[in-house]
Amino acid sequence: MAIAFGSLVNFGLLLLIPFISDFQAQSDAHFAVRFKHNLRGAVVYACLAALSVGVFYHVVAADQTAFRKLEREQFIEQSLSDADAFAALQQTDPRLAAMDRATAKARALDSLRFQFDPRWHVTASLILLVATSACCALFATLICGFLRS
Repeated sequence: MAIAFGSLVNFGLLLLIPFISDFQAQSDAHFAVRFKHNLRGAVVYACLAALSVGVFYHVVAADQTAFRKLEREQFIEQSLSDADAFAALQQTDPRLAAMDRATAKARALDSLRFQFDPRWHVTASLILLVATSACCALFATLICGFLRS
């Protein structure tokens, strides 16, 4: 629920910032100049928002994040500890058919550690938010240019 709420708030602000920036810009400026002006504030916000994601999940809510990681580790341990259940999984997944339980367990735990790494959270958030800010800045520049003409 927190992820959905945070995503919607960030998207709304990433859409609002370029519109406000465009209304403050010179109306006679060229499209590229207005786009660059609109993009600047959105990218700064995207960088701050990505950092806040890392701070929130790994400083403020570190206990809940560690608990979610522990729950997933226990699920991996339980689901890969039974030989019969692992054999059934191997029949449904061709990638698992080529490896033994110890290798599958090690890979699953490595993948989980990667997913919960703070650097990955910040990097993934930054990539997504910068791409969203570019799209929002482009949209705001096009719409405001259309409305001014």
